[in-house]
Amino acid sequence: MKYIIAVLISMFFIGCSSKQSEYLLPKADFGAVKSIKTQIGVIKVKVPDYLNDDKILVKKGLEVKSLNANFADAPDKLFTQQTITTLKQALNNPNVFLYPWDVKSKKGYIVKIVLDDFIYSDSQVHLSGSYFIKLANGTTVSAKNFNLQTPSSQNPQDIMKNLGELYNRVVLQIAREVK
Repeated sequence: MKYIIAVLISMFFIGCSSKQSEYLLPKADFGAVKSIKTQIGVIKVKVPDYLNDDKILVKKGLEVKSLNANFADAPDKLFTQQTITTLKQALNNPNVFLYPWDVKSKKGYIVKIVLDDFIYSDSQVHLSGSYFIKLANGTTVSAKNFNLQTPSSQNPQDIMKNLGELYNRVVLQIAREVK
């Protein structure tokens, strides 16, 4: 009896200690596209609700299923931090921060990204949304929609890797549009 209880307790602790993989977005793999020192504020990235529930949508025909994504942090925080890090790298600029910051001087840029959809369908990862680049005084510099896709397997790790690469392409485009 003692042996059975010991085995059950061991199995309980093993079950509690096993943890599902957690996903981060892959780091951008490119150099600076330009060098500017203007201050840039990044508004928290808006993501679809299902991402906040740690789900990846998989579409097959008319049927939509979800896979567990298990993000390492809240997806909006991950995407926001990825935006800040990638813009710093792409613009060779340490002055990229989470918005709001002190804008009394009315100088610099404000970047807003809204992700509308992230789905795996037809052996491809699809990412769509829009971004807005404004001057700190409110003048719009750019407002664009994006709809990107790339081939992928249905493996959640590959889907997350491809999502990160598509997202980095969006942020790189933003960096090119900042004057």
